[in-house]
Amino acid sequence: MQEVTSPDRVVGLVLARTGRVLGLEPFMADLSQGIEEYFAGRHCSLLIEFTADLAGEIAVWQRWAANDFVDGLILVDLRSEDPRLAELAGLRVPAVLLGGPELQVPITTVLVDNAEGARAAVRALADLGHDDIARVSGPRDMTHCKARDEAFVESCAERGIRGMVVEGDYSEDSGRAATRQLLTGDRIPTAVVYDNDLMAIGGLAVARELGVEIPRQLSVIAWDDTAVARLAHPPLSVVTVDVHGLGTIVGKAVLAAMDGAGTTTYEVPKPTIRLAGSTAVKNQNALPTNA
Repeated sequence: MQEVTSPDRVVGLVLARTGRVLGLEPFMADLSQGIEEYFAGRHCSLLIEFTADLAGEIAVWQRWAANDFVDGLILVDLRSEDPRLAELAGLRVPAVLLGGPELQVPITTVLVDNAEGARAAVRALADLGHDDIARVSGPRDMTHCKARDEAFVESCAERGIRGMVVEGDYSEDSGRAATRQLLTGDRIPTAVVYDNDLMAIGGLAVARELGVEIPRQLSVIAWDDTAVARLAHPPLSVVTVDVHGLGTIVGKAVLAAMDGAGTTTYEVPKPTIRLAGSTAVKNQNALPTNA
């Protein structure tokens, strides 16, 4: 008797990125590896496509659905008043959202506590004596960036810390531009928290160009414990989430959704801080300010 095996299925992931963020950034590379690891042996594969904006992402979904290319979808980087949610309802393709903060959305969600990551970063820097901290965020229309921004500002206020936020776009170039703005302005922070590793790498490069010593004069924390963060010079202190493990949870969630499971929320361990060579106790001889 011939063994009957399940047919192969495909899960689609579209990444809407600006021209300055090309290919898979380290977070998405680690995440996709985790998803594919969970899919291995389960007759499922991951299809990734890039586009410039949300309209392009929706167009890709429509093309996939019209041609039966995918059996499920993964949604990332939820925006305020995101048009993709209504589109999903019309497509009737099982989908999973990777995101946070906790939201009332009509699809299964893998929930990451982004606000706690921001609070943990402020606590860690405050414990090192820093009282003037900047945050270089991702695009502020993304709900997870907004949650981080709000928690960062609130945590700074609670501890009597001067906090400021500069918006980036997750590219190394935007990290460079934001850091140059911060280190040449009238008010120079003693620490910076970057929303991802690529922007932090850009920040380290600008600090070297300006003769700012890391961590003696400026402490740096980046989001996500990736190989890029660990191999940086100096190694980056990070808001750490097991990104590969997060990918396996997303893989599990989307397979369950395709198998007919009801809408649910998967919670992952709260982010923590791993300190490395890019942070130190605030130096009494820190950079002067004109504030």
